Amino acid sequence: MEYDLVILGAGSGGYEAGLYAFRRGMKVAFVELSPESVGGNCLNRGCIPSKYMRHGAYLIDKFNKMENYGILPKGYEIDYKKLKEGRDNVVTTIRENFKKFAKQLNIPIYYGKGVLKDPNTVFVEGEEKTLKAKFILVATGSSPAGVGNLVPDGKNILDTDQIWALEELPRRVLIVGGGAVGVEFAYIFKKYGSEVILVEIKDRVLPSPDIPEDSGRYLGRKLREIGVDLRTKTSVESWEETPSGVKVKLTDGSEHEVDFILLGVGRRPNTRGIGLEEAGVELDERGFVKTNEYAQTSVPNVYACGDITSPLMLAHKSMYEGKIAVSHMLGERDWKKDERIIPKIIYSALEVASVGLTEEQAEDMDIEVSVGVASFVANPKAMDDGENEGFVRIVADDETGEILGCHIVGPHAGELIHQVVHMMKDRKTVEFASKSMYSHPSLSENIGIASSEVYYGPISWTKRR
Repeated sequence: MEYDLVILGAGSGGYEAGLYAFRRGMKVAFVELSPESVGGNCLNRGCIPSKYMRHGAYLIDKFNKMENYGILPKGYEIDYKKLKEGRDNVVTTIRENFKKFAKQLNIPIYYGKGVLKDPNTVFVEGEEKTLKAKFILVATGSSPAGVGNLVPDGKNILDTDQIWALEELPRRVLIVGGGAVGVEFAYIFKKYGSEVILVEIKDRVLPSPDIPEDSGRYLGRKLREIGVDLRTKTSVESWEETPSGVKVKLTDGSEHEVDFILLGVGRRPNTRGIGLEEAGVELDERGFVKTNEYAQTSVPNVYACGDITSPLMLAHKSMYEGKIAVSHMLGERDWKKDERIIPKIIYSALEVASVGLTEEQAEDMDIEVSVGVASFVANPKAMDDGENEGFVRIVADDETGEILGCHIVGPHAGELIHQVVHMMKDRKTVEFASKSMYSHPSLSENIGIASSEVYYGPISWTKRR
């Protein structure tokens, strides 16, 4: 079997790259572990099912505010079985649509483990087939990582692949890790009625340098407000199985009985055992594939995208890299990776979105910046919706006015951030943003206000004599 492009992994990045390559006239084939894993981690065990559950938690929040709108609720019941059925139905529908669409386009999917035998050959273990390719794109994704004595066993300690098999909501759960996964599940479980303890070894949730300290602390306060027992600068000292669950001792000296421990401490790249190094593809010390600005590896006709290229494990980053790789395969050199414009979105008790530089990162780079902040507290649309919490923060080059970063906490932050992503891609300034039109009432107005705070200077209020 000979193809222009063979893609190892039909997840977010691989699938998007495959469709893009087909659109551009290439003969494409996918290699994926099984029919049940098409769509990758994001679809089957990550962002899609978790966002379904998070939306349910959000609806409970909305339900509790209905009286403010003259709607007197009569109460509700939680049916986890219904939640699980609805969630799994969405996942299955998307996955089957993926497979049907590939079939309609005559793009074959070979099921089994794909192994590079040389830079132009992939052997599919399981189907026992050899595929020849002009180009190879590796998009094999990642797997959950353990930490210390916390090794996932599917019963006492669950990782983010195992949590979906849960048949009932926990009475009490301990979540380890205050990153994107930890804060999302803390919100979900709390809103669905579980007692939640969330521990983070750093001094705040969302401790990534790409997310401003203010954003993490704002979300931390909100989680505590809704009843999450959030403990920063804390980790698990020891644990033991009990007849009813798990007994945990934390480093702050406290002891807790929980149904299970959920690990949200990161993932590792799936790069071992698939012939990469044997084919000459260089990996770094952590197992990530080394790539250049075109997603090209050390072997010229082998490319890589997604979770295997860096710790920034985002489905949209994988899609973006995959299409850049295909573009380069076709001889184009104008589309290069630009990590400035990759947005990071967290869905929890509030949405948190960031793109570009924080003030601290700019300072480390010796860039003088000006910052404009617009609160949602007084935003009319946010007030109408009963969600007037959070802010928009614009970080701009002090000399040129170019927008270097944007950080949003609050309603629909994950959608709002894209306006600024596109501005940053085109290197627009705060003058451009402040002179643009935003409908009223809208949440988007805060982007214009924050930009105006930089371009025109902050509004100061003085007392009348």
